Amino acid sequence: MAAASAAVVNAVNDCFSIGSTVLCTTCFKDEVEGEVLAFDHNTKMLILKCHSKTAEELSDVYVMNLSLCSNVQVIKECNGNFIDDPQKLNLEQVKMRLRKTVERRQDFLKSKNADVSPEAQELYRAIAKQLGYNEVSWQGQNIQILNEVTVSPPYRVDNVVSSSDNDTSCNYIKRIIKQFFNTRPSPSAQENSHAAGGGASSASVSPTSSSLSSSNAASGSPVPAN
Repeated sequence: MAAASAAVVNAVNDCFSIGSTVLCTTCFKDEVEGEVLAFDHNTKMLILKCHSKTAEELSDVYVMNLSLCSNVQVIKECNGNFIDDPQKLNLEQVKMRLRKTVERRQDFLKSKNADVSPEAQELYRAIAKQLGYNEVSWQGQNIQILNEVTVSPPYRVDNVVSSSDNDTSCNYIKRIIKQFFNTRPSPSAQENSHAAGGGASSASVSPTSSSLSSSNAASGSPVPAN
């Protein structure tokens, strides 16, 4: 890996031309191919504009840390003739999306509890989504809501109690719990789904798909450009 990183560093001693097409392979074997928007030689940060995976009229913008890439190839060199000036990035929008992404990640970490089941953690997130993560917390294995309502294992409607006998809050939490379990597939349906598609699903998993979240951490999350 060290040799590969050194090779990449040597390969980017020259600046990339804006408009050129570059293919980057991350250390997680994910490939990102796109048009060069900017390149900072000192930090080895390369900004690529790629075709959006979700909307044809949009583009995804990747900020690639070339120090964490195992391979970098120039697919097509730009001749320097631009019909239009390169589109400027809205840095304030990028900062706002970064801040929201960090906040969502922090909120998700609040829902983690090693002493409860994944289903209980999902329920925690469902309640927090309705009331706000600042109003929900773990008290051991119990979900504490609004500092007065407690949901204890096994986290069903009958397990909701209020320290102040607030029927309004209790009934609201019960509706959230009822909706949560009504919209979840039954355990038998999940087992049948796994039995029917488990072999094909496991066979179709690729290193790229399995390391997507790690790749985003290394190379930057895609930001749709206007």
